[in-house]
Amino acid sequence: MNCRKLISLSLVSLLIFSSVIMQSISANAYSVITTNENQQVLSKGVTQKNITYFTTDGFINVNVLYIDLNDSNTSISTIFNPSGFKDRMNVEDMANGNGAIAAVNGDFFDTKQGFIIGASVKNGNLLTVPYYKGNYATFAIDKYNNPSIGYWKSTSLNITLPDGSQIPISALNNIGSLSNGTSCVIFTKDWNSNTPGVSNNYKDLVEVIVGSDNKVMDVRQGKGPALIPDGGYSIDATGNIASTLLNLKPGDTVIKNISTDPPFNNFKMAISGGTILVSNGSIPQQFTDNVDGIYARTAIGYTQDKKHVIIATVDNANTRGMTEKELAQLMINLGAYDAMNLDGGGSTQMAVRELGDSQAKLQNTVPGYERNVANGVGVFNTAPAGNLYALKLEADNTNVFVGTHRAITVKGYDENYQPVKIDQNNVSFSINGIAGKFDGNEFLAESAGDGVITARVGNVTGTLKIKALDTLADIRFNPYSLNINKGSTVSISVTGKDLNGYRAPIEDRDINWTVYNNVGTINNGVFTASNADVSGALSANINGKVGNLLVKVGQGSDFDASQLPKPLDFVSLDSRNKEINVSNTNDSFKFMVFGDTDYDTLLRLQISLKAADTANKDYPLIVFTGDVNDRVLKSLNIQYIKAGDSYGVYDFRNSTFITLDDTKGGLLSSNKDQWSWFLNVLNNVKGDNLFIVLPKPVWGSDGFKDTREAQLFEDTLQKFRENTGKNVWIIYNGSIPFYTTLNDNIRYISNYGTNYGGGKMDIFTDARYISIMVNGKDIYYQDKDLFTK
Repeated sequence: MNCRKLISLSLVSLLIFSSVIMQSISANAYSVITTNENQQVLSKGVTQKNITYFTTDGFINVNVLYIDLNDSNTSISTIFNPSGFKDRMNVEDMANGNGAIAAVNGDFFDTKQGFIIGASVKNGNLLTVPYYKGNYATFAIDKYNNPSIGYWKSTSLNITLPDGSQIPISALNNIGSLSNGTSCVIFTKDWNSNTPGVSNNYKDLVEVIVGSDNKVMDVRQGKGPALIPDGGYSIDATGNIASTLLNLKPGDTVIKNISTDPPFNNFKMAISGGTILVSNGSIPQQFTDNVDGIYARTAIGYTQDKKHVIIATVDNANTRGMTEKELAQLMINLGAYDAMNLDGGGSTQMAVRELGDSQAKLQNTVPGYERNVANGVGVFNTAPAGNLYALKLEADNTNVFVGTHRAITVKGYDENYQPVKIDQNNVSFSINGIAGKFDGNEFLAESAGDGVITARVGNVTGTLKIKALDTLADIRFNPYSLNINKGSTVSISVTGKDLNGYRAPIEDRDINWTVYNNVGTINNGVFTASNADVSGALSANINGKVGNLLVKVGQGSDFDASQLPKPLDFVSLDSRNKEINVSNTNDSFKFMVFGDTDYDTLLRLQISLKAADTANKDYPLIVFTGDVNDRVLKSLNIQYIKAGDSYGVYDFRNSTFITLDDTKGGLLSSNKDQWSWFLNVLNNVKGDNLFIVLPKPVWGSDGFKDTREAQLFEDTLQKFRENTGKNVWIIYNGSIPFYTTLNDNIRYISNYGTNYGGGKMDIFTDARYISIMVNGKDIYYQDKDLFTK
């Protein structure tokens, strides 16, 4: 094999592959690389699905509700603030205030005065009239549970007075339609308990209070808000209409004439939005309302048989949103035959009440805060509450170290998926597969392995799989280090890692904290900084094993870290950290790893040449995790592989090497075609061992800019390892002479070579390389000195 020749050959195949991908991007704006779906049942008639698309434009996060209209205990309704939609409310609070198991935002609204733009119906009652321009569609469900989408219009809007004359109505429950000119608006209790009352905008406002029997109860002018009677309404008017209304007196009969096409009283619910996105399974050639750009989106539709409603939200907070056409295509892909756009942007929200919970929680990511909106679409489980039918067990993490605790939460629900409150004192626990005991709902693991926790309430049981990890080999803190203002507080989480890299959070009850140099106090995982400029540390002792977190408060101070207890050292415990003999065959060989060889001083050049000399003498292959200077290249007489701003795949003896480019903060940002190529290559790895070579780290401040991509990268390799049984090592250019760790049996190992652009180097302590020894499917490593005294 000649790796130098392979590099040039791989570029040809890359160019061919790139042209195919770019055609796909040009046609569809982006191409989907991977799709991940998670689904949960909310009731017998409602399922929620989260879909994460990883695309050539980044991540797209979609939440979907599938609602079965055939289910007798499932209903859909227009919802708003229970006190009236005059006061807006975020979707989470709106769902809980109305008792919905799921909800999304609804119609567009005026952001200053809050009034709803289009038509809305609840329980056959018209709440707001269709938008006068007729270009905003309305989703509705009729009395027979049939959904429809169309462009509604008002056919009559007036009030008949006792003398038979009629006055026009400007709007229904729309404060924005009142003006200092001539206007007339009807307000019902759906808007608010009280009438608008006089204001600086309409000082001579006339309000006629009408009861449920259509009889005038009061005629008021220039007064504050008044109570709207149950089943009645108020007529609020200005200008010439106000003068006419002053002729009315209590006891007079007035008739409001409001009708729509289609007739609103034929519908259980209706809510307007924007344009029709999908009609009869196709995207219209033109939209009646264009909201151009890539934004967060909300849409609603239904299947061709009209038996299922589909509601979707698309986030645009740290993920890519969608255009209207992309949203339309999404709805088709999700199964919609007809669909329309609802309000989006900062209004896009979906709240869901998970099985066993009593409250709905926000499911999507919003930018900054949950916006208060005018109305929404609520989904309800109307089944009556029943007896306990099943238990649902939850834990913050199902990994736990031997000798530490994990809190178990038990929730209950009836046979119709309505929540049933559980008295935790009535719950009994047991464990199978491993040893452990319970203190209330706290499980203490006493042996390592895979176990099953069973909770029982009466004759009802539920289970939870749990994994007990054995040897604590590493302790990590979040944040990794602490620079904090005087008197400030911060939550500190602690995670342990075993010898195979499997992780488990450590509960605060299992940590014995020690504070050094009076930097502050820590209670229940919350650190409060002192009011002095001081440096020190927090030491976490977990069953005799220690991790230290350095702390700087304010401007800091001198601190002697040698007084700290010796922390866990993963490398010293690592069974793969040892020298073994190899026979230089196809299945038994070693190779050298060295970082960047760029240089800005003569010393760094000499270090890079020494590395090349060492490789020539002792190794058949050297792997560079960064740039290679010309002097080094000319001096090499062995095969080499290097990381940089390109990618390729190479087979060397019984192992496969994949070089990837993450120089711009990730694989995607460095080259949009790279991920698809990488996934294709993974499906065709021939070697027993897989080595990934990167010029930059995956994690940390110098790693992937998007931690979701970093996690996807690691998860992809983890799945590859589980499916193939092959070893996976990630070799990268680091920021310190040597580093290694394991994440769920994925090895990370790094060297920084000549540390180009870094600080001063001591050739006896900082000039290092890694020797990796392969013996079949067993791989070992050694961190070695390049120079010896």
